[in-house]
Amino acid sequence: MKYYNVLLLLIFSLGCVQDDEFSIPDLVCDDPNLPETKTVKEIKSASGSNPKKYENEDVIIGYVVSSDEGGNIYKNISFQDLNGNGFNISLDKYDNYTAFEPGRKVYIKLQNLYTQIDFGALEIGELYNDTQIGRIPEVLIRDYLVRSCEVIDEENLINKISLADISDKYLHTLVEFENVQFKDTEVGENYYSENNDLGGATNRIIVDGLGYELIVRTSGYSDFANNPLPIGNGKIRGILTRYFDDYQLFIRTEKDIDMGSERTSINRLGIDALKSKSDGLITDNYYIEGIVTLSPKNGNITGRNIIMQDETGGIVVRFNNTVSSGVKEGNKLKILVKGSELGSFAGIAQLSEINFSGKIDGENIVETTDENAALPNPINVSISDLKSADYQSQLVNINDIQFTTDDVNKSVSGTREITDCENVFSVYTRSFSTFSENKTPEGLGSITGIASAYYDEKQLLLRNTNDFSNMTKSRCAEPEPIFYENFESISNTGYDIWVSLNDWYNISESGGVEKWEAREYSNNKYAQISAYNTDESTMVVWLVTSEIDMDNSTGEKLSFQTKDGYNNGEALEVFISTNFSGNNLSSASWTKIDASIASGSSSGYGSAFTESGSIDLSSYNGKIRIGFKYSGGDPSKTTTYQV
Repeated sequence: MKYYNVLLLLIFSLGCVQDDEFSIPDLVCDDPNLPETKTVKEIKSASGSNPKKYENEDVIIGYVVSSDEGGNIYKNISFQDLNGNGFNISLDKYDNYTAFEPGRKVYIKLQNLYTQIDFGALEIGELYNDTQIGRIPEVLIRDYLVRSCEVIDEENLINKISLADISDKYLHTLVEFENVQFKDTEVGENYYSENNDLGGATNRIIVDGLGYELIVRTSGYSDFANNPLPIGNGKIRGILTRYFDDYQLFIRTEKDIDMGSERTSINRLGIDALKSKSDGLITDNYYIEGIVTLSPKNGNITGRNIIMQDETGGIVVRFNNTVSSGVKEGNKLKILVKGSELGSFAGIAQLSEINFSGKIDGENIVETTDENAALPNPINVSISDLKSADYQSQLVNINDIQFTTDDVNKSVSGTREITDCENVFSVYTRSFSTFSENKTPEGLGSITGIASAYYDEKQLLLRNTNDFSNMTKSRCAEPEPIFYENFESISNTGYDIWVSLNDWYNISESGGVEKWEAREYSNNKYAQISAYNTDESTMVVWLVTSEIDMDNSTGEKLSFQTKDGYNNGEALEVFISTNFSGNNLSSASWTKIDASIASGSSSGYGSAFTESGSIDLSSYNGKIRIGFKYSGGDPSKTTTYQV
């Protein structure tokens, strides 16, 4: 009884105190105000596909955009900076939203953590199993993640984009999509289904008015797992991730979805959305609608093919019989795609097996909705744009170019080259075209055509010679190459056939057997190297060019192309030396060149070669050599490179 008397007396005494000297003070947040010493972009640029320990005492700043409150995100926090760069940190702790809620500013101390690029995104955490990023133990979280007092409205962080805009740029950021709905086949289902369980979660598909799709992934442990999907149209927001080639959206709670508007009927498929689907037979009841930009009329495309374009992109359409007299440029066509095949030929996407005169359920497969529609306005691009970006099967225009000196006043038939006096690009015309014997002009001006490719070689297709009728300005001065090598002079290519050219050096610095190989694919020769299946745990191999004399030229620039395959770590660097001779790799001085190297092709080979960019070497005099250095090892880093 004495215990309770004392307790009651204590409570009574505290309740009666009125003196301000004993009032409870206001809670004051003490922000550490740590300086940001590195940006998220810098850390991502310095990270590779293998975990890398961070040694320096650097700090980055991120704002929380994810939340595990709804149970759909497990032991991960997604952050983004104020420039929209996202990244992810794994924590071995539940209910992280109680300390790291959306909008919370957080200082991340990087020293002794590991960074890695995984499925295109920056991951930060502890090392797990010596091979990948793992979770930071709960007892260490406060050593690395320091809360700021600042919390901003997530509306200041959200990226409001369309499904067509989705790219790696938005990984682990907060995104929102408007005018979307769950696919017809999903309506009536719950977010999660045991019968459709993929790794503890269910994938549902949202779609927009042009047929673009996105996976919405819901964990079986989420609070809303057994709730029915909304049946209407509207908005959805969440965290964007990628698994292999599939982008996925994780909503945080059901509050991230507002689909209260009336559901729409989606039958039209944008051409770009069509091209994003998997190759093979199309079973959905969709149609595409676009304007014919290249027809067989002038003969620069085969009689069974056309190229058509809508507001999202362009594609080659192949019919099961000739349409030479039935389709012309400027026709607007509506084409039912059910039962057709999506695939590619020579690297160009095409829709095939279209029956021009056929019907589906009584409806014409091909319908001309406008006989004389206005052609799309050509996209103004540069040669560099065409080489680096994807304008496939779209009408483009290039200003201030000329045909190369060697191709002036020649028939357009075959492959001719245009240049802006820095870059070169191919223009292709079939010998069967009605204008194949027309001559190329001498002057400088603009050219219009269809962006295309033949396997790895991008090119421009002409519709007629009116596409370059205004090339009348004075020509620019074309640079004379002081060094050029395309490996085409190599007679033998194949497995274990080493690159062997006059005054070139192919050297294994690590003393192994493997060297740069001479390879060929689709009539294109190149140098290739990989540590895969070599049994060389450390493999450092150089391919050094012949001597290049810089004394009789000015304004020199270097360019080359690379392609990567099965990339599991960055292994290629490019250097320049002014004192290499013979085999003196170690005693020569080498300066690393800042160049764009192919990267990111983890599940196969890149679809095209990557341009290095135009690299300024004008500060060098005398004799130089360029060295391509491969640093890999079997089985840890076996990325294949082609140069």
